[in-house]
Amino acid sequence: MTSSIEKLYEEADRLYYDDKLDEAAALYQKILDQDPEHQAALHSLGIIHYDRDDYGPAVEYMLKALEQDPEDIYVHSNLGKSLYGMVHMGEKKKAKKIARQWMESFPENRIALHMAAAVTGDEVPDRANDDYVAQTFDEFADTFDSKLEELSYRAPELLGEAVTRHVSEKDLRILDAGCGTGLCAPHLRSLARKLEGIDLSEEMLALARKRKLYDRLSRAELTEALQTRTKRYDVGVAADVLCYFGDLSAVFGAMAAALKANGLFAFTLETHGKSKDYDLGISGRYTHSTKYVRQVLAQSGFELIEAEDAQLRTEYALPVMGLVVVARKQA
Repeated sequence: MTSSIEKLYEEADRLYYDDKLDEAAALYQKILDQDPEHQAALHSLGIIHYDRDDYGPAVEYMLKALEQDPEDIYVHSNLGKSLYGMVHMGEKKKAKKIARQWMESFPENRIALHMAAAVTGDEVPDRANDDYVAQTFDEFADTFDSKLEELSYRAPELLGEAVTRHVSEKDLRILDAGCGTGLCAPHLRSLARKLEGIDLSEEMLALARKRKLYDRLSRAELTEALQTRTKRYDVGVAADVLCYFGDLSAVFGAMAAALKANGLFAFTLETHGKSKDYDLGISGRYTHSTKYVRQVLAQSGFELIEAEDAQLRTEYALPVMGLVVVARKQA
């Protein structure tokens, strides 16, 4: 970048973060008038259109940004979000077409593969890949808590209440599986002798550390981490984590292996009324049938104690329904 364009870009970014979107957009466009291939300005204009729920132009700018830097994971992530928005705005056919082209153009990019599959529904993977999950939450970390508050997110509170109903002591070894920024910790700490957290996102873990409620935090893929734990837990909790798994058999089996005999597994997941065991929504999150959840729990050596329907949060001002489940590992 020339020094003049650098200065323009710095000023545009400052305006953007001051929430002066019109002024920022004008400067990003001024940069593109001088340098039509300026990748960062293309991406930034795409983000402004996304922030305005103007998803068609957002997608166009993201695609142009990828032409300049095909490896930019942030652009891939924001392209997926913009396609998701297009579907919600009634442009499903167009979004699917673009998503298929995106997948074909980037067959090795795991973010593109997952998010494009979510939009098209052509082929549902068994679970979200690690690259997609880590990138999503690293990018989301700084605004995670405030965004979920806006969405009336209740999973940590509901799980804390559910676990409390079914434990008789407060000297427990508890695992917060997929702990994120640590939203479950305030609801679990009083029950725990030792509270541990696992997550794939280092950015989320950094925020969880600031709560100073965990005895140990680890960055790891959940199923692998559970399979390698040598000490057993009294309670395993997974709040809003299983929506990134389609097939639940491996993660349920791993949790069973990580729990003591009669240990509790408490979790939330989103449900659907379809005949299929699980499905991948356009948001990139999985939903499950209640029948399937019950079946895999039993196959994994759990006795179902409680499965309550609940509103977990809202999305596009609509309730997102799911289950709050508590199961006991059979001795």
